[in-house]
Amino acid sequence: MKYAVVDIGSNSIRLLVTDGKKSLLRKLEITRLAEGLNKTGVLNRNAMKRTRDAIVRFADVAREENCDAFYPFATEAVRSAKNGADFVALLKEDGIDIDVVSGDTEAQIGFAGAYTSGTVAVLDIGGASTELAVGDENGIIYGKSLHVGCVRLKESFGEDMQKLYGFCSEAAKGYGEIGVKFDGLYCIGGSASTIASIDAKLEKYDEKVLHHRVLTKERIREIVEYVHRTPMEERDNIAGLEPKRKDIAVGSGVWLLSIMDYLGTDKIINSETSNTEGYLKYRLAKISS
Repeated sequence: MKYAVVDIGSNSIRLLVTDGKKSLLRKLEITRLAEGLNKTGVLNRNAMKRTRDAIVRFADVAREENCDAFYPFATEAVRSAKNGADFVALLKEDGIDIDVVSGDTEAQIGFAGAYTSGTVAVLDIGGASTELAVGDENGIIYGKSLHVGCVRLKESFGEDMQKLYGFCSEAAKGYGEIGVKFDGLYCIGGSASTIASIDAKLEKYDEKVLHHRVLTKERIREIVEYVHRTPMEERDNIAGLEPKRKDIAVGSGVWLLSIMDYLGTDKIINSETSNTEGYLKYRLAKISS
């Protein structure tokens, strides 16, 4: 069996083609579905069109790869937008049924995708929300989603470091009392992967280099400050920084550092296996039950 899983995120759309055991193909397009959502409460037409077109392209790839199943799922931008149902209906016209997952389910699938062993925390910084889950081999013990993400931070504060740190340090308190000691903080999604790519000075995506790459808080802070002091028009020259993420990298980095401060951890482990792998496990479990 071959499966195609599509994560319709608030900032990017990711495709995973897998046989259920290993990754066969990955693709990513940044479409900014959540653009303007923080201010208007609705998905704008251009963002919906960009995202719809990307999903249709990924559906074509799935057919070309002879996948047996196509599983697209949407997260915070679609579930929180007043017109989220309209976006789902648009894709329905293309014969594509989207599963809009809850914040709790998003935390569960992110954890399932990144989990290795022991008691660990998994953090997923998205465009419009951020999920934190802590658990072990028996599943999640603690999980919570906050309505804070890199696109929302950019639209609210730009790169005003004082405002960003002030807001993010307070917002991180929204996770409350975790109540569980964990052995490591695994980070999934584009925000952490971008920082890892810059650290590795990657000119081209390499899963082997990025997967389980360890980054200290001090190194993350160095990278965030480096990007911040680099003029926007020169950021295309930063190795590892995806051009379409150059305006959100600073905010997402400050948010990550603030969460690390709140959790009292001094390093992260970047995971390239994430909620696409987790969603497949979740979907197959539902089918078999």
